[in-house]
Amino acid sequence: MSDYLPDGLIVNMLRRLPIKSIIRCMCVCKRWKSIICTHHFITSHLNFTLSNSPPQRIFRYFDINFDKLHLSLHSSYDSFPSDKIDLHCVHHLFNRFHTIVDSSYGLLCLTCDDPQSEDYQSYVLCNPSIPKAILLPLPNIRFETHGLLDQSRGFGYDPRTLDYKLVRVAYLDNPAHSLVEIYTLRTGMWRNVNAPGPRGLIHDKTVSVFLNGAVHWFGHTDPRAHEEEEDDTLRNVIVVFDMVHEVFNRFIAVPECFKRVKHLRMRVAVIDGFLGLVPYSSIGMIDEVRTKSVWVMREYGVAESWTKLFDIKVEAEIERVVGFTNNGEVLVVRVANELLFSEPRSGTISIRCVGCNVEPLYLETFVESLALLDATDGVLGRRVLCSCNHVPI
Repeated sequence: MSDYLPDGLIVNMLRRLPIKSIIRCMCVCKRWKSIICTHHFITSHLNFTLSNSPPQRIFRYFDINFDKLHLSLHSSYDSFPSDKIDLHCVHHLFNRFHTIVDSSYGLLCLTCDDPQSEDYQSYVLCNPSIPKAILLPLPNIRFETHGLLDQSRGFGYDPRTLDYKLVRVAYLDNPAHSLVEIYTLRTGMWRNVNAPGPRGLIHDKTVSVFLNGAVHWFGHTDPRAHEEEEDDTLRNVIVVFDMVHEVFNRFIAVPECFKRVKHLRMRVAVIDGFLGLVPYSSIGMIDEVRTKSVWVMREYGVAESWTKLFDIKVEAEIERVVGFTNNGEVLVVRVANELLFSEPRSGTISIRCVGCNVEPLYLETFVESLALLDATDGVLGRRVLCSCNHVPI
């Protein structure tokens, strides 16, 4: 009977199904499989999901009892972190590629920052919902080609071309000398970005977030690199890279109280759809200035709209804010690797773990998609690391 249904009706019917049901439907007949694997259907399913389903949370943590990493998915209605769906199929990837650059519309971008590993400087795009992952070609700018360098990465989605992009900013011998390259999923290749590099300095491996079609980093101006600046003093800023036009936009200002604070340890975040700033400490910076406040920009790009949401009421210093749960709790790492949940409205603190391995912790919003379903082994130099043939049904 399915042979008599028009393609448009099949697409409209299948895009409403959960991911696992869609994967099962690929076995109905060759025609359905062919439709489901098209870029048109994958995009149509993503748009339907964004319009009709609340975002979930993806959580990575290290289980000290079993001595291994875990990745789990939490719906908007779950009691975090007890109710979850374990994503067992991609655990082996996290043993090799420890760093999560970011997630965007169903894909995680992973890399390895360990110089001793054979996977060093390699990148992987992973869809834990299918599950499927591809190994990207090595970047053009790396230690073997350019020597020692600092780098910052950002991952996101270009709504104009319906494509996923990974951008790298590499600083070589001085802040004025930066190189930028970008990888696009649809071409499967890296290419240099000829537009001018960032006018601000982004520290090595600074956490990034994707919002409003752009990648954001917490950084600061560098008067040595731009002598033409009228204001030659250091200012903390948010550096912005437009993924659609592939250019660096003007800085976004930080709250006035943080503008001139040297060695301020904060990072960008997305909080309920707003651009935010949260505490984030680094290893090895002795004179860093820490804070316990969480801020959001109520009107994107308008400096005057910065609003302090709350202070995290804990006694000891905060190492970093990991993320926010569906019910508004904040997952916080305190000194001595103490993991706790803070409820801002009541000030309630619940300690979950003392002396645990907090480095792998990752908690962000996540939208399930079919991205990578149409990726095939060997296309454009990509290597499929795991395939949806192993989805448990």
